[in-house]
Amino acid sequence: MKNEVVLNFIIADFEGITHDEITKTLDVNPTWVHVKGQKRSPKFTIISKNNVWSMDSGLGKYASFKDQMNALLDILESKKDLFKSFCEKYYCEFSCTIYIYYDNDESTPWIHLDERYNKLASELRIEFDIDLYCLPNKES
Repeated sequence: MKNEVVLNFIIADFEGITHDEITKTLDVNPTWVHVKGQKRSPKFTIISKNNVWSMDSGLGKYASFKDQMNALLDILESKKDLFKSFCEKYYCEFSCTIYIYYDNDESTPWIHLDERYNKLASELRIEFDIDLYCLPNKES
C-alpha cells in the first residue's frame, strides 16, 4: 500500500448560513460537508455535532503534501477577501491526515509549512491539524 496524504481546508461551526451559500459565495465546490444533527455518512451512525464545509486540492491522496498545500493556497489566495470573511466569523483549519503503511519501502511523507503558508495562515487565522496513522501494509 502506498502512503497517503489527505489535506483539506475546512470551515466549521457556522450557523445562520448554509453549506450551499458558502459554496455559492466562494464559487468552489466542497469535497464533503457535514450537517449538524445529521449522520456524517450513510455508512455510519455518527451524528455530526457541527456544520462543516470542506474542500481538497483536487490532486488526490497520493500527491505530495507540498503539491496539495500549494494547490489549496492558490485557491485561497485567489479569493483571499472571500475566505477572510469566513475565517473571521467561523473556525477554519487545514486538516491533514497521513496514512503510513509500514514495510512498504516508502519514506514517511514530508510535511513542511513554508513562508507562503505561514503568511496566509497568520493573516486569515487558519489553524493546522494533523492526524497520523501507522498501519500494516495489507499487500505484504
